[in-house]
Amino acid sequence: MAHNKYIRKSTGLSAGLSLPFFAALTILTVVSFCIPLRPTQSQMEKRKLQEFPSLSAERLVSGDYFDEINLWFSDTFPGREGWLQLASFTSSLHGSSELAIEGDLPMELVEVPDFQEEPPVTNPEPELPEDTPPVVMETEATEPEATEAEPTVPAETKPVVTEPAPTQWGGVDAANDADILWTESVIQIGDSVFSALGFSQDNSRSYIAAINDFAADAEEAGITVVSAPPPTAVGILVEEEFQYKLRSSSQVDILRYLHDGISDSVVKVDTVSALLAHNDEYVYFRTDHHWTALGAYYAYEAVCRALDMEPADIDTMEIIDMGNFIGSLYGRAKNPWGLKRDNLYVYMPQGDITNTVYYSSIYSNGQVYPMLTVDANWSDDSKYSVFGTDWPINHLENKSQAGKPNCIVVKDSFGNCFLPFLTQNFENIYAVDYRKFRDMPLIQLAEMYDCDYVIFMPYLAATQSVDGPSMIANLVRNY
Repeated sequence: MAHNKYIRKSTGLSAGLSLPFFAALTILTVVSFCIPLRPTQSQMEKRKLQEFPSLSAERLVSGDYFDEINLWFSDTFPGREGWLQLASFTSSLHGSSELAIEGDLPMELVEVPDFQEEPPVTNPEPELPEDTPPVVMETEATEPEATEAEPTVPAETKPVVTEPAPTQWGGVDAANDADILWTESVIQIGDSVFSALGFSQDNSRSYIAAINDFAADAEEAGITVVSAPPPTAVGILVEEEFQYKLRSSSQVDILRYLHDGISDSVVKVDTVSALLAHNDEYVYFRTDHHWTALGAYYAYEAVCRALDMEPADIDTMEIIDMGNFIGSLYGRAKNPWGLKRDNLYVYMPQGDITNTVYYSSIYSNGQVYPMLTVDANWSDDSKYSVFGTDWPINHLENKSQAGKPNCIVVKDSFGNCFLPFLTQNFENIYAVDYRKFRDMPLIQLAEMYDCDYVIFMPYLAATQSVDGPSMIANLVRNY
């Protein structure tokens, strides 16, 4: 009997302890079915979350419909960002490290060689024995001297012509270049996150060829060409010795290689040294692949000095603090809980400046916007859009700089926060996104708008990709 009483008491105690668990489970179940509470966008992962699937007989029969419902249910659970951060924080309690890598780094690092012109493909001249008489070329003005017999070249001295061996780019052939260069890895060091950048000799030569191709046209038209590719954070904020361990090539060497191959008629801006001189300042975001507006300013200073122009003093510009910013790499980090949130600052240049945006082409109707769209309603993950988004072309005009030269800036999203500073030295700036503009060859556009300068500034990672140089070549020739 005592034994039965003990059993009843312990069962009652277990039921009492389990009640809070089942109550919490019930609440979470009810919450999970509240459709309005389900998020549709992930700020951490920078993506749109799974939508509720539409019903069709085919998907119902195949079972895909129910699989997509399961994916929707798990991907849009209410409070998912908080749960993910809690999971990341809990995981970090197992141990901490200054270095965390998400994904696989390249297996091999390609060293950056000295630039050398490719040898022309020609047949080698035959090497004749010392006692072989010289060959006299016949012309209309001279008669060949009479000889007893025509000299002959011994058979063993005839050259053997062979096809040149395939070029090895940086120690690997071009087929493997992409495997070594591109990875999905994200490197977290302390409170900041980076992407590795490898070197591709093949793609570097493609960029060099595209710039030289345009420079030849520009020289005839009297247009000054500038090459100023922005570096990425890993090449500026991480010690060079440590970059090698992360399979990331020296960006000092990458830029040197590019500029050694580019024509002397092009003005070459050492953007890497300009940023390295300020790498103790807030020149790159901690959670994003872009530089900050301050980083862009130091590159602007370097461009101005290379062109013998006086850069505007940043201290004369109004600073606007946009508050917290969550960048493109935040959700891909191994331990996003350990990342320090960014702040986004805007520097407002002086002058009567308008920004005309052409959504599809220069033949469409342009729409006028402020140069910098400062909006308190920007979400934390959208605030880089204060500098504008990647239109095919937009026209910045500073009426306060009337009489100053005009220029084209060939850019990607790195150029967006660079352009406002340039308005202090040019009357008209035509910002062309090389990934989207296809209206006409670049030289024709420069002549149509009476541009004195064309500044190429794809960020360094784009110059090492397969697509970046080919898109710039397409822009140059309008293929």
